[in-house]
Formats: sequence, structure tokens, C-alpha cells
Amino acid sequence: MKWPICGPKLSLCCTIISIWGIIQFLLMGIFFIVQAAPLIDDFDFDDKNATDTKVFEEGLKAAFHQRAYNCWIAAFLYVGLLIFTAIQFRIHLKQSSIPPVPPTITSPFAGVTTEGNGINSQHGIQFINDHSET
Repeated sequence: MKWPICGPKLSLCCTIISIWGIIQFLLMGIFFIVQAAPLIDDFDFDDKNATDTKVFEEGLKAAFHQRAYNCWIAAFLYVGLLIFTAIQFRIHLKQSSIPPVPPTITSPFAGVTTEGNGINSQHGIQFINDHSET
């Protein structure tokens, strides 16, 4: 990839957000896998009204595990975004480290010609030689 798709500030911002998203979703996946009690209110599962406790526990465990897998999939997507935005940011760093091409040292009036009396008829500029030799 030789050309940037997003700017340097956007790529840095997305890199930071990706790192935070990876950390957050990995931790949430771990909390779902260990069936943390505060997370039970965050989702609905089909066997909430089950009369058998074994069916209820299996449904609850399956729901927790499904949410954990969803969190880990989201973390994996953030890893992909992190790789993309880090490459974009690195491209901008390489481009900014290349020194700019120095401007040519020429007169701003290069190519402007004057008539015999020192007046340019196209631009109405009069060139006067004020450099007197003493």
C-alpha cells in the first residue's frame, strides 16, 4: 500500500480506539466466559422461563458463551482495524520524514520580458534599475 487512504490524525485516532476496543472486548469476553453475575441482566435467553433447573443452567451457560464468542469476534475485527490504521499512520510518518524538494532559486519575475522603455505591456509593471554604481 503506497498511498494513504486516511489522514495522519484520523489514522492515529483510529489506532488508539482500536487498542482500547481490543482490550475492552477481550476483557468482556473473559467476564462472559466465567459467567460474571452482573452481566446476566444485559441479555435475554430463550430458557428464562424454564421449569427445570438443569435446562435453565444449560441455556444460561450457552447464552454466556455465545456473548463471549461475539466479544472475541469484535476484538478480532478491532485487530484488523488496528493493523490497517497502523499501516496508514506509518505511511504518513514516512512521507513526513522525506525532506521537501527545495524551491528553485529564481526570480519571481522569471520569464517576464520588458520593452525597450522598461515597461511590461502585459502586466503594466515598470522595472527601474535602482542599482546605481558609486
